[in-house]
Amino acid sequence: MGHYFSTFLEYGDVSYSILLCDDNLDVGANWVSEVRAVVTDEYTVMGPPTNTDVREAAKGVFARQTAFRGGDARDKKHCLFDDADILVLDYDLLHIDENNARHTGEALARLVRMFSNPDVVLVVNQFREAQFDLSLRGHLSSHADLNLDAELLGKSGLWTDPPWQGFRPWHWQTLSRAVELQKARQAVVRDHMDKAIVDVLGMQDEDIAHLSDTAFGFIAPNAKELGSLQAETFESFTRTPANAGDASELLTRNPDAACRYLAARIGKWLERQVLGPQDVLVDIPHLIQRYPFLLGDDVSELEAWNAAIHDEQGMRKRVPPGCWFGPLDFLSRPAVWRQRFEDEADIRKARYSFDFSTVPSFVFLEDTSTFVPLDEAIEFRSGHHNSFDRRFAKCIDGITYAPQRRLAFAER
Repeated sequence: MGHYFSTFLEYGDVSYSILLCDDNLDVGANWVSEVRAVVTDEYTVMGPPTNTDVREAAKGVFARQTAFRGGDARDKKHCLFDDADILVLDYDLLHIDENNARHTGEALARLVRMFSNPDVVLVVNQFREAQFDLSLRGHLSSHADLNLDAELLGKSGLWTDPPWQGFRPWHWQTLSRAVELQKARQAVVRDHMDKAIVDVLGMQDEDIAHLSDTAFGFIAPNAKELGSLQAETFESFTRTPANAGDASELLTRNPDAACRYLAARIGKWLERQVLGPQDVLVDIPHLIQRYPFLLGDDVSELEAWNAAIHDEQGMRKRVPPGCWFGPLDFLSRPAVWRQRFEDEADIRKARYSFDFSTVPSFVFLEDTSTFVPLDEAIEFRSGHHNSFDRRFAKCIDGITYAPQRRLAFAER
């Protein structure tokens, strides 16, 4: 298979368990039905848990935190959340712990990362203003891997590989692949705990210089120079203000949990704040939209543009090997380091000799993950505040898009 998911297809007959938690039993049962209707045999959707089940699971996680702070590595009592590979939590799911305090799904997601086993955690209905965020920035402060409107749980593109139909944001990961990616990231972190994060990811000075303030500050919030970020290791990252406390203590008392936590946090940062702006790293569809000569003689065929999105092997034959991110399994899709790509002599030669006026007006839709003719797209400006903020969407009926002002900022 030639697309980017091939990395994760070596795991054989694996069933990924899904646990969906809402405090309204009818809503939870409906989620289970919707997801079961679209998932393949590689998933097992657990029956909707009762309020008592979820409350006891939440109490179990809080008990583990209490035990941990008391000196124990982990409370040994079984927790329902431990049975899930993919855990879905409603944001308004309010649980009562042993102190009768209430907690949101977001707060629970953070504790699950540290004191339970799910590889992928979704929090739904936390950000209700849009089902598709036109800023494309993601929610880096959230400890969920994905923040989602619950009405989108039944979209097949969330669970299955391409081809996709209808609404399927490009930043989504197929969740079964996200499980394996999280496991791979954990292994990388475990083997490189005392190594600089940027070195492990292959990030050079020129790449760091193009990071956004948000991306830079997430890793090194108190940095005054590039060297401070360059020196930040996975281990030292747990001591930054946003992670201080339980996260830093995990390193010495539960290293596996620390690796799980770090892999999720650094992975989300890399996906949404380093790859998302399409500046430091550029993935295949955004690469060929800027450099259509990579398609060779097929540049006039829309079908070829869409086929290339998932044809990693074909694109690797056209892009110099030193440009690609990797080889570590830390990114959900193939991408190139932009500066290295543009500095390649063969790429510069091809760029200057290519007649861009012959290229059809095809653009990539962020909300359907496909190329279409320009007259079928709606332009918007994303929120990364760089030279590549001009993006396109289909704006599908029945899906809410916000903030709407980003449509007004597009070029006319």
